[in-house]
Amino acid sequence: MNAFTAKTKTLLTLVGLLALSSTAVGAIACAPVPRPDSGSVPEETAIPNPTPEPIELEAVLTPEVSDRILLAVAADVDRPVSTLRIAASEPATWDGCMGIYEPDQACTMIAIFGLRVVVTDGDQSWVYHTRQDGQELVQNPTASGSRNGLIPDFIPQVQPNPEAEPETEPEAHVFRAVESGGLAGRQLETVLLADGRLLQRENGTVVSEQRVTPAQLAAFQQVLEDQRFPNLNRMRYVTDAAFADYPTVQLSAMYHQTEYIDLALDDIPPALQAVIQAWEELMAQAQ
Repeated sequence: MNAFTAKTKTLLTLVGLLALSSTAVGAIACAPVPRPDSGSVPEETAIPNPTPEPIELEAVLTPEVSDRILLAVAADVDRPVSTLRIAASEPATWDGCMGIYEPDQACTMIAIFGLRVVVTDGDQSWVYHTRQDGQELVQNPTASGSRNGLIPDFIPQVQPNPEAEPETEPEAHVFRAVESGGLAGRQLETVLLADGRLLQRENGTVVSEQRVTPAQLAAFQQVLEDQRFPNLNRMRYVTDAAFADYPTVQLSAMYHQTEYIDLALDDIPPALQAVIQAWEELMAQAQ
């Protein structure tokens, strides 16, 4: 996690402790990438939220807060502040790691009201996690780095319907890629299971089954961890071509998911490119 100064880290800790003692709100932990030998599906841990009312973005992202964010980002990425704008933003509740996953890092389970923002200069884009007042920004380096005008946004969160049937637990997969859309309207899903099976389904029907070795499976899992895949959760790297019936691809590792369009494969963040390359190599090795 890249904070600006040691003083910033100290302030973040103090603010977090204050939030824990005075505010009971939901907080999401930095969840690790599940290992193939874990034997269970990890769940994201949250602090109970007795006040579920959503934070109104308009009330939080005021002009003052926006200016504060842009000034801090300009200094961090060495760009004139006049060239930057906030292209996407959403309320968030951070843990003690400000929502940035690092392997083997323990995150204090505190609740910090904050924002996740995408800042762009029109060519490159960066993703930042910040407190609600726009201070103490931390760049999400995994999700940052898209270029050539590819400006990411966020996969919409689906609001639960209290009258709907309870959802079943997701399939205990290690990794899944779902290609959907396009003129044909088909959905092609490839899923890697913890036992090494690699299944391909078309519109829900299994059309092929292969297998990878335990060593290949472990090596791919290591790539997910090295590239900090959880930091890509709900990031969407899609261009206007998706609205012209060009298919998009959604990748997921258990509860973490990201979406991209392969027309812009060269312009997505390097970490996501590395995951996609490792996935394609794994599929080529399968027997």
